[in-house]
Amino acid sequence: MRPRSVLKVLALLAALVLAGALPVRAAESLVLTCTVCTKVVATGKGLPANQTVRLNLADLNTGQPVVSPVSVNTDAAGSFVSKVNVDLTKHPSLESSVWTSQNGTLVVAAHSRFLSPCKPKAQLAFTGSNGALELLAAMLLLSVGVVLVRAGRKPAQRT
Repeated sequence: MRPRSVLKVLALLAALVLAGALPVRAAESLVLTCTVCTKVVATGKGLPANQTVRLNLADLNTGQPVVSPVSVNTDAAGSFVSKVNVDLTKHPSLESSVWTSQNGTLVVAAHSRFLSPCKPKAQLAFTGSNGALELLAAMLLLSVGVVLVRAGRKPAQRT
């Protein structure tokens, strides 16, 4: 390779390294969490600053909306935190989306799915106790042990 070609390649590689080191604006994100099974906390980032966005929550299994769309205002950094009342025992998996208005058209800005750790409360059937049967088995085993110990002893010899 010629020295000029090598210098051009090195300059190109240096430019690529510097381009990777420059800060880049983060993409929009939407995260759902819960601390209790009746509230969902939606956290959005990277959205348009100081605007009203619309948060939609739908059941992932049926596709039906869980609540009516919630209007949320973003802060100066384009972030928001909103609590929405949702019974997660009835809707354990949610699909969420944030819509923004751009020139009068609604556009999906962020989209995510959420699987809740909350499970429906199911009643366990009472099967009863087997205490009497266990006591009978213990007495039987104890009796067998006593008989075996006595049979294993040598009779005392009388002189």
